[in-house]
Amino acid sequence: MKKGYTKYHIVDKKLLTEVLFHDYLMIKKMRAPEGNKIKMLSTLFSINPNSWRVTGITLAALEIFKKHNFKKVPRMGINRSHLIQRHTFYKHLLNIEISDEHMFWEKYYKNDRTVLATSSENMKNSTSITDESLDVPDDNRNLFKTSGYSWKHKDEEEDFLRDLYFKKNNSLK
Repeated sequence: MKKGYTKYHIVDKKLLTEVLFHDYLMIKKMRAPEGNKIKMLSTLFSINPNSWRVTGITLAALEIFKKHNFKKVPRMGINRSHLIQRHTFYKHLLNIEISDEHMFWEKYYKNDRTVLATSSENMKNSTSITDESLDVPDDNRNLFKTSGYSWKHKDEEEDFLRDLYFKKNNSLK
């Protein structure tokens, strides 16, 4: 295995940025229909081990976690809701000029955020979801790290949610 790579991801940020930018430019140059290019971008971006990073959680989702003792359980009705719809963002990327890796990474990273929200909140496709969400820190804990189409949810995530819930409820008193 090459240095900085795992089977499906590139873990070295500098290498990840270089590869994503290079391959994005290759996809952009292809003569394939736009819909196919969008699918290719989706697959390409999945090599980021922290894609679809969680940056917030809605109050409704936090209440559902509370009902399950802050654990993630099957069919609990919580999703990672994209703040910018992926299809829309990828289409935008195909139709703009980005001249360097740094600009590309900044645009990609800013637009690859999600919020833990209820299924009904997710279906609304509303940008107001971020206005009403509580922040999840982007720190060395890597909370809610991507795992396939879901996220990892262990003791650290449970502790974070529990603390957030009690801080939020105490601030309302």
